[in-house]
Amino acid sequence: MTPDFISESILWGPLYALGVFAVLVLVAAIAQAMFQLILRRRMRSAPDALNTQILSAVRGPTVLFIVLLGLFLGILVLTSLTNPTFDVLDGWDTWVRKAWVVVIIAEVSYLASHLTQFLLGWYLRAIAARTTTDLDAKLLPPIRRVLPLTIYFVGALVALDNLDISISPLLAGLGIGGLAVALAVQPTLSNFFAGTYLVTEGELKEGDFIELESGPSGYIVDVGWRSTKIRSRHNNLIIVPNSHMASSIVTNYFSPSPAMNVIVTCGVSYDADLERVENLVMQVAQQVIDESPNAVKENPPYFGFSEFGDSNIDFWVFLQARDRWGTFTVTNDLIKRIHARFKEEDIEINYPMRKLVASTSNGRLPLLEAQEPPGGES
Repeated sequence: MTPDFISESILWGPLYALGVFAVLVLVAAIAQAMFQLILRRRMRSAPDALNTQILSAVRGPTVLFIVLLGLFLGILVLTSLTNPTFDVLDGWDTWVRKAWVVVIIAEVSYLASHLTQFLLGWYLRAIAARTTTDLDAKLLPPIRRVLPLTIYFVGALVALDNLDISISPLLAGLGIGGLAVALAVQPTLSNFFAGTYLVTEGELKEGDFIELESGPSGYIVDVGWRSTKIRSRHNNLIIVPNSHMASSIVTNYFSPSPAMNVIVTCGVSYDADLERVENLVMQVAQQVIDESPNAVKENPPYFGFSEFGDSNIDFWVFLQARDRWGTFTVTNDLIKRIHARFKEEDIEINYPMRKLVASTSNGRLPLLEAQEPPGGES
């Protein structure tokens, strides 16, 4: 309530309201100057500090709130005047109070939106760049874009409810409209949620070599929200929808580590000295490990005979390459060296062989041995 002499005066009432507004505008100017002074010092010493970002975010909304508070109090003074000249303002105080609540909601929404934007931006610049995973760098930008819209939408609903406007029909309409939109963009939403799963799981990273079940293979270029981009071995870009990625069996040749096992199988004649064969193959495998830049030095080779084959006693030799590309060079080097060493040591690798038994009316003939050529043609 205003003093009686102000309520009864045509002149002093508006002057009192104007004075209240002017005082708060002065307070807003002082607050602006203080914020400016503090921020100037903070920008010189720690421009990316969290408290600097918070001060920068709340400066504008705080100053604006003080100015609007002065305007609100000034209008309330005018609506409380009892002079007949101001009867036209009767009943305005209720609407002014409702409008003030709407202003507060708008201010809080604006402050929350800008504060979250500043905090997320600060996190991306100061924290996300130093983390070992790129999950936050992929997850936060979409949230940063959607979050302000969500804040303003919730604030608008609260403001409408404060103005005694029923929001139930609006929510019902939005629900039906949202369902229709969801059905219309179902493939896009499916890819988006599948992308969320791929990004948050973190099993597929840029640079990994993957192979899809009955699908393409190549190096991952980017795991996005809608699709995953793969560079094939032919240096072509393949774009795979995330819904297809999520429903397929994916082999990641770089997980849990880029190192891959190399297993080469071969066979030697039944007449060969197996102990000698094992020693020679182990020597060759160790030479490949020592001399090849693509072989893993820490793991020794392994050797074993596997079975009695049709023409040879089969064996395998195992060692590790640093990555998938290294498996090709290591395998190539190992096969050439084993072949050359066997040739040097007169160890025979037989062609596929068949034993034929011929019989006549007088009895059986001696056994005949026939070697099949490499192509299997007789």
